[in-house]
Amino acid sequence: MSLFKPNELKLLWPFYLDGFFSPLLYFMPIFFVLYFQNFGFTMTQIGVLMAITPLFSLLFEIPTGAFADIYGRKASVLLSALLSAIGFGALFFFTNFYAIVVIFAFLGIAATFSSGAKEAWVVDLLKRQPKGVFANYNAKTQIVTSSALILSGIVGAFAVKIFGLAVIWPAAVLTFVVTLLLLSFANENRVHKEIHIAHTFRELLPQANKSLIYCWQKPTLFKILLASAIILFALTFAAPISWTPFLTGLGLPVHYFGYLWSLLCIAPLLAAIASHIFLKPNKERAFIIFSIILNMIIALAVLITYNLTLAIIILFMQFFFIDFMQPATRVYFQSFIPSKLRATIGSVEGMLLSAQGIISLPIAGLLVDVIGAKYTIAMSGVLLLPALILYFSIKKKK
Repeated sequence: MSLFKPNELKLLWPFYLDGFFSPLLYFMPIFFVLYFQNFGFTMTQIGVLMAITPLFSLLFEIPTGAFADIYGRKASVLLSALLSAIGFGALFFFTNFYAIVVIFAFLGIAATFSSGAKEAWVVDLLKRQPKGVFANYNAKTQIVTSSALILSGIVGAFAVKIFGLAVIWPAAVLTFVVTLLLLSFANENRVHKEIHIAHTFRELLPQANKSLIYCWQKPTLFKILLASAIILFALTFAAPISWTPFLTGLGLPVHYFGYLWSLLCIAPLLAAIASHIFLKPNKERAFIIFSIILNMIIALAVLITYNLTLAIIILFMQFFFIDFMQPATRVYFQSFIPSKLRATIGSVEGMLLSAQGIISLPIAGLLVDVIGAKYTIAMSGVLLLPALILYFSIKKKK
């Protein structure tokens, strides 16, 4: 059996190459907190910086989406890569907090030009191809990208050891330059559309309102949405903003965070395999409850952790069980939504969860400053309790 369908490589080779070579240099996320700590930023300030990019992505999602519809998916994705390269390049030269806030806002806007547009670009290219090609593309791209991310941590460890933490920004620039160069060779099946942003907003708001009312009137769906928001809020307290200072306090050398990144990137692959084996049809609720309990236990175990090796094991397990739970939560959530509202409720869910995440990041940073990293991580376990109670209260589909 051939690995690729007929014409697949001819159409998609730039996307496959981009899926491997771009992530190879994107080791910035694991060194992000360390870099800004070196400049004396408080964890609260770092939390604000982490929230700025998703905030501006949320605010500009619709206008930049309209750009893709008017000028084409390719133009939008390439513009996103160019603007992102400029933004990350600028971070190399600025150390003032307020200047960096502006740059991260710029990066948030830049990211929205690619959000959704890249996937739509591939879908349009494959419209005339045999069914299943897009699904195969997604699966293969996930494997390719995950493999590259695992290697990226090793690359990052050597780069930071040799050149220092500031190397994360030139490396990030190269990531987007690679995307810009490779995807410029990709074809596009472009259909011109006349889009009016004001009209788009007018159509979106009534539909979003209808979806919110539907969620409110369906207790089970409302509970799932609320539980999802609580889970995201809780897990923010056990994000790199708290784990980074905890691990440095236990003696992890700076460049070793690259190796840690490689290790953590293995977790989603193992979790996907494990959830595929253990997740059974109509057992999603029990699966989610079991995963939440495990996440609570793992988070609270930090309180008795004074050893670096044990701390890394706990962090890996936390990453694993978060991804382990993800397929079940998506299937369970979608099973309560009517087809005609599925897209809009999904969008509303995404916006609500993004807004909640934006709020929780500065709070998590503040807690690290006030009570310390260990207790902030442990608090994530306590905060999962309301989500657990909500899922226990769901008896059957309504």
